[in-house]
Amino acid sequence: MSSAQTDQARTLQSIRSRADHLRHTIQTLETLMAWHPLTQWPEYLSKFQVVSKQLENIMGSKDDEDSLLPESMHHWVCAPRMSLPDPTHIPILLRTREDPEMEKRDEELLQTDTASLLPHRKRKAEWTWDELEVQKETFNATVEGFEDSLKKSADELLKRIKVGKFKEVVRPNSTQGAAFRYMESGQWT
Repeated sequence: MSSAQTDQARTLQSIRSRADHLRHTIQTLETLMAWHPLTQWPEYLSKFQVVSKQLENIMGSKDDEDSLLPESMHHWVCAPRMSLPDPTHIPILLRTREDPEMEKRDEELLQTDTASLLPHRKRKAEWTWDELEVQKETFNATVEGFEDSLKKSADELLKRIKVGKFKEVVRPNSTQGAAFRYMESGQWT
């Protein structure tokens, strides 16, 4: 092997290892986004910066003499040279609070919900026997309603399953010819 071929092989191996590392980082980011959707922005931002730096390392500078990729392949990957083009976007990206209008609307909803649920949110020592009796009766009525609906749906399901299950099929007296016809057609004639 000539030295040019060994240099190309080393360069190709270096690109492959960096691409594998980049692929692994992107898979980690996708897994994080899929399984932990409530992750805060700073963690996502740091992962994206790692991806950007890895792409930049693979690409190298177009002006560099020791760039890994030849200039003819620089159009395959588009990586911005700046990690963030507009520094005013950082507060928006790192914001963990909602907009003030959304916070106000959520607060109003919470207040109306707590006002409607206030009798149920009493401390146990403050409940009267009448309130406890009413809660018990409504709970029992709800449970009985669930039981009745489940029983009805189970009965309907059993009826659907049993339809046609216990039909009596009359088999004719077997003859040699009838047995062969049954084997050929699958039906008794």
